[in-house]
Amino acid sequence: MIATRRKRRPSKTAEFLKALIIVVLIGIVLRVFVLLPHRVSGQDMQGCLYDGDFLLASQLAYRSENPKVGDIVIFEHPIKVGIYKVGRIIAEEGQIVEIKGKIVYINGTPLNDASYASHSDYRILPSDYSSRDFYGPTKVPAGSVFILVDNRDVGEDSRQFGPVSYANIKGKAMFVYWSWKPDPNAPKWESPYIIPAIEILFYNIGHFTSRVSFDRIGTSAK
Repeated sequence: MIATRRKRRPSKTAEFLKALIIVVLIGIVLRVFVLLPHRVSGQDMQGCLYDGDFLLASQLAYRSENPKVGDIVIFEHPIKVGIYKVGRIIAEEGQIVEIKGKIVYINGTPLNDASYASHSDYRILPSDYSSRDFYGPTKVPAGSVFILVDNRDVGEDSRQFGPVSYANIKGKAMFVYWSWKPDPNAPKWESPYIIPAIEILFYNIGHFTSRVSFDRIGTSAK
């Protein structure tokens, strides 16, 4: 009688490594082709997005349609290559944008932006000094959109660098998946790096609950 060989079952370690590799590959595919993470920095979108929010955007949103007015998008700076920003589309191709004394006009009609736009400086700067409070009129070119930040008196947007091409728009903002409050007292990442790395690790462990904005996690970007 010939003895049959038993199939050797893969070890638990091998199964774990295989599952880990699959998860990592799926994560890479999602990151490269589907989802785009972005860390919000500064007060540009204050009221909707806050300094320290980690935002997730869809890279597939504009595969079958063009960006629309009202969308919050992650886009590459038209002049500073490799710099990514967040802003809200307020005009599409063919529309005429004009700003007079902080009031935005689209095709001659005041923009109804009271639900999201804010001002931190109520001075009206003359057009000779800045494009912040007076701009245009400018017609948005084909294949482009006009983007403004919600906190109109800070940051940089289409008032400074002009309309943004569709090619520069990298994703439509969806929701905040993590939020980490900035802390000016936290240890700084600097040379010789090893000691600051240890300091940062223990500092963040000790201040974890105070630095995480749990109420921000899952907030949609609208």
